[in-house]
Amino acid sequence: MSSFRPTVLTISLQVIEDNFRIAKAVCRDGVRQIAVVKADAYGHGMLPVARRLLAAGAWGAAVATVDEAVELREGGVEAPVLVLGGTDEAGLSEIVARGISQTVYDIPTLERLQAQARRLGATARAHLKVDTGMSRIGARGEAEIAALLDAWRRCPDVRMEGLFTHFAQADADPEFTALQKSRFDAAAAWTRRAGHAPMRHAAASTGIALGEDYWYDAVRPGIVLYGAEVTALFPGIRPAQTLTTRPVRVAWIDEGDTVGYGRTFRAERPTRVMTLPIGYGDGYPRILSGRADALVCGRRAPVIGRVCMDQLMIDVTDIPQAGMDSEAVLLGAQGEERITPDELAALADTIPYEIMLGFGARVTKRVTD
Repeated sequence: MSSFRPTVLTISLQVIEDNFRIAKAVCRDGVRQIAVVKADAYGHGMLPVARRLLAAGAWGAAVATVDEAVELREGGVEAPVLVLGGTDEAGLSEIVARGISQTVYDIPTLERLQAQARRLGATARAHLKVDTGMSRIGARGEAEIAALLDAWRRCPDVRMEGLFTHFAQADADPEFTALQKSRFDAAAAWTRRAGHAPMRHAAASTGIALGEDYWYDAVRPGIVLYGAEVTALFPGIRPAQTLTTRPVRVAWIDEGDTVGYGRTFRAERPTRVMTLPIGYGDGYPRILSGRADALVCGRRAPVIGRVCMDQLMIDVTDIPQAGMDSEAVLLGAQGEERITPDELAALADTIPYEIMLGFGARVTKRVTD
C-alpha cells in the first residue's frame, strides 16, 4: 500500500552483512553461524535479512515461532531454520512437513513430534534445549534430562540435530555464566552417552565475545547483527536503521508560550518550533518527551513538550537554516552527528531491542542494499 507520509525507516542490508562478518571473524573457522532473525529480524525485515545473511555465509536462521519459520520457507529459504520457542500440535505438523527444526525440552513435545513424523513418513529435526539457569524453557537437571533422553529412545523418527542453552547474563556475570557452561557440558556428556551426536550451541552475541570455550560447534549472533548494545565488544559494528521525516510546520512562538499537552515546555525566549509527523502511535516512545534530540541540518534539536500520538515538536531556534524542506533524523546519522538505538534506549529506560522493534505499520520501511 502506498504511503503519503514522509516518515520512513530505512534499513541497510549492507550494514547488517558488515556486522555479521565482524562477528563471524571473531570465531575460529568451522564454527557455524545461526543468524537470529526472529521478531522481523529485530524490526529490520526478517526475509530480506535472512536471505542476505545466508548468502554471506550463515549456516542457518533462528526464529521464535512456527509462523516465522513458515514465512522463511515460503520466501524461498531452504537453509536450516530453528524454532526457538514452544509449539502446539498443529504447528508441529508444519514443522515436520517443511523440514524445520523444533526446540524440544519436554517429553510431550518430543512424543508429538514423533507422532507427526510417523504420520508423514518423515524424519523430524529437533534441538534439545537445556535450562542451565535462565529458568525460561529447557530441560532442567540430570533427572529431567535423563528422562527426556530415555523417552528419545522410543522416538526413532526424531533426529537430535542440536543441543543448546542460553546464557542469562554473559555480559556482566562471568561466575554464573561459567556455572551455566559447566551444567551445559554435563548435559552434553549425558547426551553423548545416550548415543546422540548433536551440534552444540550456547553463545548468543555477548557469549561470542567470551571466547573459544563458549563457541562449541555453532553460535547464535543476534543483536550484534543490528549494531546495538554490544558495540564495545565488537568494534566496527553499526546500527542498520535510519528513521527520518520532514516537518509539517515551522513557526515562531513567543517567550512564555507553552508547547504540547500538559504545557510541559515553556519558552524562555522567542523559540522556533518544528513539528514532525511522528509520535508514539508510530512507535516513537512518549517517555522521550523533553529528553531526546532529532538531527536537522547536521545539528541536534531537542524534543520539546510531550510526544503526541501522531506528532512531536523540536526546537530549531539555533538552526536558522532549518526549514520546511529540511530532513529530520530521529534515529541514525546526519553529518557528524548520530543518534543510536542505545542512546534512545538509555533515555527511555529500556533496551535497544525495544527501540528497534517498536516502529509500527504507519512507518514506511525501506530496505536498501
